Amino acid sequence: MSSELERALSKLRFDDQVLGYSLMTKGGRPFVSFAFPDELFPRVKDSINLYRTDLRLMTIDTEQGLVVLSPVDENWILTVLYVPELQLGLAIAKTKNVLRLLEGIELPPPPEDFEDAAEDNLQVLESIAIKAASTTAVETTSGISPPPAPVKPEPTPEVERSPDDFLIVPTTIPKRGSTYSKALSLDSDLYGEMKTKYRNFGFDVLMLVDGSMDITQIADSMFQPNERVIECLKWAASRGIVDVPVSESPATSVRGPAKTIGKFIKCPKFTGDGKKVPAGDLNILTLCDGSRTTEEIAESAGISNAEVIRIIARYRKDVKMIGKTL
Repeated sequence: MSSELERALSKLRFDDQVLGYSLMTKGGRPFVSFAFPDELFPRVKDSINLYRTDLRLMTIDTEQGLVVLSPVDENWILTVLYVPELQLGLAIAKTKNVLRLLEGIELPPPPEDFEDAAEDNLQVLESIAIKAASTTAVETTSGISPPPAPVKPEPTPEVERSPDDFLIVPTTIPKRGSTYSKALSLDSDLYGEMKTKYRNFGFDVLMLVDGSMDITQIADSMFQPNERVIECLKWAASRGIVDVPVSESPATSVRGPAKTIGKFIKCPKFTGDGKKVPAGDLNILTLCDGSRTTEEIAESAGISNAEVIRIIARYRKDVKMIGKTL
């Protein structure tokens, strides 16, 4: 049990956008923590106690970043601290993905006495689970063998396709494919391939694939160009991770030769009140007039594109992405 729990939590530990996390009791005590700031625990505990009777997934904005709290079961709460520039929707999606992994793990209630945030608490939890399981086995033993588990048929292998076989445009709405869950499992070869090829970008894109958002909406949420999202999802489609339309061959298409599609770009436009913005950030936001991409803004300001994106993310409520076709 502890190894399964560690595997689920390691998805957070190796996420570059996670600053720290903690598995807490319903009373707000940290049972297991990894790099979660001690100074944030009192604020988190106050929130847990305030909404204890009806606690659902909730977020807390702090100076250190965005904290997402979510009940795992009736005894445990998962608390995750994300980097300040991460989009709210993406932080929630990442947390829900870990919660799905925890659903299959039966966690016993916390012991009455334990040391807060101790590293060996996972082993303590496992010993409690083993003791409870052995007691239940003694009480229920009847000498009757349980029926054998049904054998699941092996899935029929699908024909592999090339990423170029798929047609994805800015209005395409990708859906989750047959290997979607496998691609998000840390111990799968498919996850390893995606991590090597796209690092955390691939994981973040897949987290936003919900069958309702199109390419432009996904790209806007991440402040990324459509082309980069499309290239990633074409690869994902070739592995069965997402479902998107398959392009027609020019030789067999009844519509004639395919038309050339111009390059689609997005340019940020700041619409907020500049008087409330520090001078350093205002210099960048002034360049966000809807005519320049983040790369062009970075070049004009003499800073990195990543820094431009971080500044825009801080004022995302007052920034609109203007789409253009060149």
